[in-house]
Amino acid sequence: MFKKAIILGIMIGGLCGMGVAAAEELPNLFRGIRPLGMGGAFITLSDDENAMFYNPAGLNDVSGFGGVGLLNPLFEVSQNSNSLYQDLSDLDTDSEAEVADFLSKMVGEHQHARVALLPHFYMHNFAIGALGQGTLDMEIRNRANPVAETKINFDAGLLVSAAWGFFDQGVQIGATGKYIKRDGISHVYTVPEIAASNFDPIDQREKESDSAFDIGTKFNFKTPLKPSVALVVQNITDLDFKELGVIPQQVNIGAAINPDFWILKTTFAVEIDDLTKNVDSDKDLMKRTHFGAEFRFPKVFSVRAGLSGGYLSAGFGIDLWILSISGATYAEEIGAFAGQRSDRRYAVQASLGF
Repeated sequence: MFKKAIILGIMIGGLCGMGVAAAEELPNLFRGIRPLGMGGAFITLSDDENAMFYNPAGLNDVSGFGGVGLLNPLFEVSQNSNSLYQDLSDLDTDSEAEVADFLSKMVGEHQHARVALLPHFYMHNFAIGALGQGTLDMEIRNRANPVAETKINFDAGLLVSAAWGFFDQGVQIGATGKYIKRDGISHVYTVPEIAASNFDPIDQREKESDSAFDIGTKFNFKTPLKPSVALVVQNITDLDFKELGVIPQQVNIGAAINPDFWILKTTFAVEIDDLTKNVDSDKDLMKRTHFGAEFRFPKVFSVRAGLSGGYLSAGFGIDLWILSISGATYAEEIGAFAGQRSDRRYAVQASLGF
């Protein structure tokens, strides 16, 4: 049972203390439920705690006190991981033949899981948050002699954001500083290695830390559709965790309209990430293009939809004062270009705060 728990830890164990960006996935530090439901098109909105990761200039849109998140666990899993528990329960982890057969059945299936906590406080022109996040991505390759390319990381750090508004809030500027410690594993596991009696994945554990900052701008126009344009430079100087991965500096641009329909407030947005193509694996324009919409009903309920890399996303939010519940489904492109190979994921979050 102990070895099964270890293998399960390799596949989904980033949840318990160790997380990742797949080789063909656009590297990122954290993605919130609300932006995911909007297909990632969020830098022109960013009027909550997500501003610390998307566009700090959006904090200028917060009116007075914004909110405090005390306990807000986020869980995310890929569609391919749903049957993993049952398959693992029947596995003899001391048998190389069974381990090889187990892995070969999953060749070509990307495994992904994430859990996160983000205690935070935000208000007009200011936000602070403490990030704790475990993420896992695993790919089984070579059916004849399977190996598990595994990346598991745990990120912990502090983010502080500030914003300013000028010309009656027509021009908004913001900045975020972040310091992140990463503790993780990046290793290719072989069948003999997993089946060995002394197998311990912690042997490959590494630790790195780095800091970076973001600068964001937002321009609002006072017309009936209330259009806005945003430009953000993220991860200036790079978040470089050496063998555990690099989250490079990138430039993102977006535009949105924000019309009101009686009691319904809406946002329709488009965004293009990594304009300078600083991420080697993401040269394809469609893969970096996001479309999103949000429909906000008074006080309690909101629904979202989007298109990212050609794949549909959807989400919802329910705000019950001290308790809020949100969920999203989206597909991540893990191939070299949009439409090549998707990984459908589901995320849910419950938040206690005010």
